[in-house]
Parts: sequence; structure tokens; C-alpha cells
Amino acid sequence: MKRTLYLLIIILSSLGFASCTESVLDATSNSLTVENWYNTADDFQMAINSCYVTMMGKGMHGRLYPLFFGVWDDRTLFETTGRDRLTTNSSEGEVEDIFDELYQGVYRTSKVLEQLHEKGVDGIREMTEENYKYIEAQAKALRALYYFHLVIIFDRPFFYNEDNIPQDLLKEFTNADQVMFWDQIEKDLEEAIPNLKYKSDLPDEDVGRITKGAAGSLLGKALLFKHYYYHERFGKGGSEADIADLEKARDALSEVIGSNEYELVKPLTPFTRKDYLYALLCNTSFKDLPSENNVYKSENNMESVWEIQFSDAPMLQNNPWLPGYFGSGSLNMQFFSPHETSYRNIEANPSFYWEFETEGAPEPFDRDPRCYATFYFDGESMDFDPESPYYAGINPGLNYKTIARGRKLTTPPSTEGLPVKKHYFPVYWEGENAPFNDPTNKRLIRYADVLLLYAEVMYILGDDGTGLNALNQVRGRVDMPPVDVLTPDVIIHERDVELGYEYHRWFDLVRWSFDPQWATDWNEIDWGINAQNTVNPFVVGKHEFLPIPIKEIDLSGGNLEQNPGW
Repeated sequence: MKRTLYLLIIILSSLGFASCTESVLDATSNSLTVENWYNTADDFQMAINSCYVTMMGKGMHGRLYPLFFGVWDDRTLFETTGRDRLTTNSSEGEVEDIFDELYQGVYRTSKVLEQLHEKGVDGIREMTEENYKYIEAQAKALRALYYFHLVIIFDRPFFYNEDNIPQDLLKEFTNADQVMFWDQIEKDLEEAIPNLKYKSDLPDEDVGRITKGAAGSLLGKALLFKHYYYHERFGKGGSEADIADLEKARDALSEVIGSNEYELVKPLTPFTRKDYLYALLCNTSFKDLPSENNVYKSENNMESVWEIQFSDAPMLQNNPWLPGYFGSGSLNMQFFSPHETSYRNIEANPSFYWEFETEGAPEPFDRDPRCYATFYFDGESMDFDPESPYYAGINPGLNYKTIARGRKLTTPPSTEGLPVKKHYFPVYWEGENAPFNDPTNKRLIRYADVLLLYAEVMYILGDDGTGLNALNQVRGRVDMPPVDVLTPDVIIHERDVELGYEYHRWFDLVRWSFDPQWATDWNEIDWGINAQNTVNPFVVGKHEFLPIPIKEIDLSGGNLEQNPGW
């Protein structure tokens, strides 16, 4: 099904590169040290492989990233209201796991860069100049990804790079200024891009590695986010530095768009209902999706810019609870899917259903086709294969817990609730440990997101028509009529209906809240906590970021300050 050997190399290699946050690995391997490693090209190859593991881990897309940032937004209901009320604290182990996972990524990438620069090409056996630059570029681009998540999730955690990796594991860290992260992200990506490969040039065994297009997309996204999280937030919006960052974001995204490396997956003739839906769902499926006349490639398809490579390869020690370390898949199907034995923790907030436009919808749909690729409806099949036990229609109570009904929320006609369909069609059931070890890749960036990011940048800079065109391309892929004017409301709506349940919404709401022109009004959001919607759990000045784990504050001797409100 996938390149499982490549994935297992990544998993196995991760066991030998410990950082101060990797206590889970202590019992697994104590044999590898900096002194007896980093001597050959193969050593560095395995080291850079291990740098990809962080995004697979439990603290990130293995489980907790969707649990926090796919549940905290207003479009998702959790089976208990605690998460919908944004409850957590600085002692919460899940917050520690997210923090630790990201710093494992920073440590590993920085250690690779430190050793590359210390030894040089000539000091590494069998290393070529080309391979040296390629490994260096991957390390920088991956580190930029980890820094990006650290600054938008934790705001002011501690900072280091390859020049000052802490030698004292009890080093008393202090908070870093946000601009240190933003500047390093930009520097790392700009230095990485020239030495990365185009997606079309990757050999099959390297699919999943960071590419020029992925790094360019991340650069454009990061600089746009910096506009809100840094410039607007601190009263620097519209400054010379802000405009320069936005222009660089525009150029980076424009280059990705003009590279001809990516396309939106569109429905093919004869444009049946399945053609529309599978052209969308293939972007969140682990299987290629066959309509009556066409097959829509799923993972690493033409719309994929960057995705995490999960698989259902056999687990180490048959232990599914540490994805990225003992399992090659994620825990997401186990926690969130309509599989009968999963926990079925989530359901869509039914208020989201009415955000999908009805006017101009193509036949045979009564509203934007993306609605029907986003939610399951009662009686709808959970698989395309008649031999699957999930080919039968979805049932309330069995395949989902009717959270909305329990809260007396208004659901669409003829359904008791709306389970999430993205990532969970078809249901993963065939594997030895299913629904554990979910093999569904997680798309960090897909081309539709690139187009919408570009539209947003162009609106802020003053659109020349290319931003509106980019947004209408996304609408046009499902034959929804074009809009005439690019506005914040249009962009907000399009990101909402196109990217729902792909873990963008929370960070969109937070970043827009820093700019009065975009004006996220937390009091107007329908959180779906009760039928009267009288509860607004969001505390301005607190919930924009997670707390710094109290463990880290204690280890710093109190030098590391807690985020406000926590």
C-alpha cells in the first residue's frame, strides 16, 4: 500500500537520537552518542530521517494536534463539554506532550545542522557536496516547521538553534522574543529552498520529504501569519517591515502557484455525485477512490503540497499508543472515526451545515458539494467497497454518539447528527490492529490552501485581480459560481468551507482576532455547547495560546514565565 520500508527506517532511526525531552526513549536505546555517530553519510541520512518523526508523534498529528486544534474550534463538538469549553492547564500531560514533541524536532534538526557545520563535507565519510546540501536543506525546512508551530501555539517559549544547543540539560531557559522565531523561520526556509528538490523530481522512495514547493508554501504561510501574530498584534501593521514580509509571502506563494507542480483535483466527466465527492475526499483518504467511471488518487496526489506519511506497517512491540515510535500509523481513527469500536469522540457542530451556500450549486446537489464531503449523513455509506462491513449506512448511536441531539442543538433534516467525514472515509477496518495504527496521511498543506493564502495576502496588499482569481479557482473546482469582489468575509467563508476539519480553523480565528479589519468576535461564535449558545469559553488574552508546561517553568527555576491567564 505504501513505502513501508522508508517509514520503518524513520521510526527505527528515531530510537537513537535522544534529546532532553525524550525520556520515553531512555529504555529503548542508550548505545548511540554524538561521539560515535555523525561520521558517515549514512549516519546523517538516518539522522535526517529521524527529524521527520516529530510530526507523526502522539504530541502532534499522531493524536493530540487534532484533539486540541481540531476540537477547540467552533466547528467541532467533543463528546464532553470540557474540551469545547477550552479547558486545560499547565500541568496537563497532553500540553507537555505537544511542547516536548516540537522541541524534539528542534533538537534533532539543530543537532544535524551543528554536526554538518562542525565536520564539513570533507569530514564526513562518503558524503558528497550535493547530499550535504540536501540534508542541510531538509533540516532547516523541517526546523522552520517546528519553530512555526511553537510560536503560534506557545507564543514565547525558549529558543535555540545549532549555534547554542544546550549542553546542560537543566539549563535555566528564559522566554524568547517572538521575532526570534519568525526571523529564524524565514532564514531557514530561504536558505533551504534552493537546495531542495521539486516534487516531480523525487524518486518514489523519497516521497514525503520536504520539497521546494512545500518549503515555499510554508514561507508564504509563515510570513502571512507573522503579519497577524506579530505586526498587527503589536501595533506594527502596515509598517515598512510588515509590507516587506507580505510582499515576500506573495512572491513565495506565487512561485509555488507558477511552478506547475500542483493542481486542484477536479471532478471528471460524467460529473456524477461520486465524482464531485471523491475529487474532494481523495485529499483526506488513505485509499484511492473509484467513482462509477474514474479513480481519484488519494495520498501524495497532484493537490498534495506536504503531507505526513503514515502507514499500517506492523507495530514495534505491538504497541499503538506511541505513534511515530512504536506505531507507523496514527491514533486518529481510534479516537475520532465512526468505526464501531472507536471512541467516536467528535461530531460536527450542526451550525456549520448552514454555512454551505445553496445558490448556484451544481446538480445533483442542493448546496455546495463540499458540504457532503465534510459530513456524514444518516444512512450514508462509510466505504465505497460493497465487501466492506462499513458499506452499510451510518447509524446514530452505533457509529456516532449523537452529541448534538444530547445538547438539544438543531440538526439538519433527516439526521440526528453530523459525524466528520474528512479523514474518516473510508473507515479503516482491515488492518490487524484497526482502528489503531490508522494509515491515513495528514496533509499539512494542499494546493487549495496555497491559493487561499495567496488570495488573502493579495487582499491585504491591494489585489490586482490575481488574488480573486486564485480564490475563484478553489470555488470553481466544485463548480460553485465565482465571487465578484475579494473581501475578508469572502476569504473567511472560503477557508471555512474548503478546509473544514483540516486543523486550520482555530489558528485562522486566532490570527484574524489580532487585526480589527478581520475582527474575530469571540462572543458571536456558535460554540455548540448548549442550545441557547449562552457560553463563550474564550478568554481574550489567554486562549490565543496554550500554557507553557509547568514542568518547564519549574526546571527553569522560574526564569521561564507563564503565558497570561494560565
